[in-house]
Amino acid sequence: MNASAEEKYKNLEKLKESIDSNRLNHFKQLIKERLTDEVLIKLLELFESRKRDAEINDYVTDNADVPIIFEYVIGIIWYKLSEQNGDILKYMNLSLDADLLPKSHANGGMPDIGYYYDKTDAYPAHSMLLEATLTNDLNQKRTEMEPVSRHLGEYLLKHKNERAYCVFLTNYLDINVISDFRGRKTYTYYSSDGKNSVDGMKIIPLQMEELKTIISKKFLYKNLYSVFDKAYKSNIKPNVMV
Repeated sequence: MNASAEEKYKNLEKLKESIDSNRLNHFKQLIKERLTDEVLIKLLELFESRKRDAEINDYVTDNADVPIIFEYVIGIIWYKLSEQNGDILKYMNLSLDADLLPKSHANGGMPDIGYYYDKTDAYPAHSMLLEATLTNDLNQKRTEMEPVSRHLGEYLLKHKNERAYCVFLTNYLDINVISDFRGRKTYTYYSSDGKNSVDGMKIIPLQMEELKTIISKKFLYKNLYSVFDKAYKSNIKPNVMV
């Protein structure tokens, strides 16, 4: 690359960084003005009942289906829990419109949100995959158990030297889904050719009611990491927890 081409490349990179920074600042302003903690809790209640979907559209956008809006709202909640660290616009696997409101899924076969944390006093450097779904008790076992485990397993295979785990968030948790995810901590996940594997996967199931409590009590991710880790290491059976 000659000097002229290198300078042009640097200018393009600076332009891209400026555009990304402006988008993120605009997104933060949108959250501050339209998606306060009170509004987010109200939206979670509407997601739970699914009786007033039009009201969900009124709060956010009428250009996306409710499940897409749910992922978008969960992404914003997690961004706030993480004290707005990181670039949430890159972490969310969603296509957004010019106003930074959700439109559709960006890519299939990927986790809904992939969050990345640098080391702090509260936790080591790690990645967290967040899977959010509104499936009911009849569909959850069929549609969620395999994809959630597969997304985390494939991620761990590709990032061998990285700590990573998954949070599965839903309006209702099927007891057999909880049991399956519990069993994954002693489960070996193999690559499709069987040549590579990872031993044990950490999947934390979380219900909407718990998330509402987290928001109302002003808990932050730095408080939750150790709670999730303790739950992962627990040997209490799922049927004792319910």
